[in-house]
Amino acid sequence: MKPEELLPQVCSPLDGTTVTVFSMTELLYDETMADWRTHEGLDIAAEAGDLVAATQDGTVTAVYEDDYLGNVVVVSHSGDLATLYANLSETPAVAVGDTVSAGQTLGQVGDTALLEAAEPSHLHFEVFQNGEAIDPLEYLPE
Repeated sequence: MKPEELLPQVCSPLDGTTVTVFSMTELLYDETMADWRTHEGLDIAAEAGDLVAATQDGTVTAVYEDDYLGNVVVVSHSGDLATLYANLSETPAVAVGDTVSAGQTLGQVGDTALLEAAEPSHLHFEVFQNGEAIDPLEYLPE
């Protein structure tokens, strides 16, 4: 077996430009809330209805509506990694307990995140390792 076959496949959740970066040490201005705050994920520009894909094989551990992040799907992966996909449309395509593959559709971009309502349509994407937020750009392929 080749070394690259031992590594998990990781893909981008969708094609788009990063409009808000991960920032846990520098405060970023939030248009919606009109204040300065940290940002635990990436916001990736997209059109409402664009398909959102799982970045890696895993198991759906949560599907819920969050007061601030809108509709959310969380997928657990090997290596104590978890990915969070927020601001999804009203009906995610997966349920808790589903096994998903890298590239499989989880749902569609929506406009459900009240915390980011002043932003154009986008996916809010977070990555956690051992429960700690990490920069998604360090996780995603270039």
